[in-house]
Amino acid sequence: MKRTHLYYEHKKLDAKFTEFCGWEMPVQYTSIVDEHNEVRTNVGVFDTSHMGTFIITGENSESFLNYVTLGNISELPNKKARYSMILNENGGIKDDIIVYRFDCEYMIVVNAGNLEKDFDWLNKHKEVGRTEIKNISTDICLVSVQGPKSAEILQSICETYIKDMKYFTISELKLKNIDANFCRIARTGYTGEDGFEIFISKEQIVVFWEKLMNLSIKPCGLGCRDTLRLEACMPLHGHEIDENINPIDAGFQKTINWDNDFIGKSKLLSLKDRPLRIPIAFECLSGIARNANKVFFGNKEIGYVTSGSFSPTLKKAIGMALIDADTDVKSGKLEVEIHNNRREIKAFTKPLYKK
Repeated sequence: MKRTHLYYEHKKLDAKFTEFCGWEMPVQYTSIVDEHNEVRTNVGVFDTSHMGTFIITGENSESFLNYVTLGNISELPNKKARYSMILNENGGIKDDIIVYRFDCEYMIVVNAGNLEKDFDWLNKHKEVGRTEIKNISTDICLVSVQGPKSAEILQSICETYIKDMKYFTISELKLKNIDANFCRIARTGYTGEDGFEIFISKEQIVVFWEKLMNLSIKPCGLGCRDTLRLEACMPLHGHEIDENINPIDAGFQKTINWDNDFIGKSKLLSLKDRPLRIPIAFECLSGIARNANKVFFGNKEIGYVTSGSFSPTLKKAIGMALIDADTDVKSGKLEVEIHNNRREIKAFTKPLYKK
């Protein structure tokens, strides 16, 4: 398995590890609940260096990104970010991404398990000589500092003033006593809390991590990263979204720019006003639903659970599911099958948690 440049720092902290998309990653240090609650109430830090980062440049970069993603990149202001998706020809979601515009270039962050696939796909569709795609994933590291006190605490080691950064913006970052070859900060995250993601040269990552530890920022693993994003109803590729699920069925119609001619558009047009499935968030009245558990409406099987867990913040079992679009969830009893037993669930408006 691959390891990030912070692997031995995690070992020093007695992290428990798990395999994730071919990477040996910390799943927890103390406990998932402790780390989860720290992010909700204070501040925590995640090593997310397994994610992929590409730099897109060239005279055709804007129109290229308009074609290979479903968002309108042409209207993305400088130093701003946009959530988007890469689709296949049938409208299925190859990956969900964040696109950052930084002066004359664009930076894209992709999911770890899709890194090579995405890189090959983008290169397949670029216009040679007019668009360049550079994979900088092995040259930099990515850490995510998340929580309501993240700006206040992180500011103490930054020369750049970050407290006034708006949500979904990006900036060059100057750190105190660290001269990094590459260092950028974005006010983005995957927890449903305020927070920042820092892109920094691999040569300086250990020193930067030590500074974060000296600030008593709690290290957090993939376990609470999953419970945090689930409470906020953020999708995970391979669960809420994948190549067999389109963005309309997945509930991401608002991310689509219908004015552009993008890959997968023709298929989506046939589903624009009549999705076949809809996503729901729910709480379990008993038991804990898990991925792939069947969902029933009366005696009819109508879909399946995409993610499920116990919520440390809400203190109840929650989940998300993909069900038939014609289901009137308010007119009857919804149930999920857990260990061959039907357990009642109650649908709620997303997100289940909002800061």
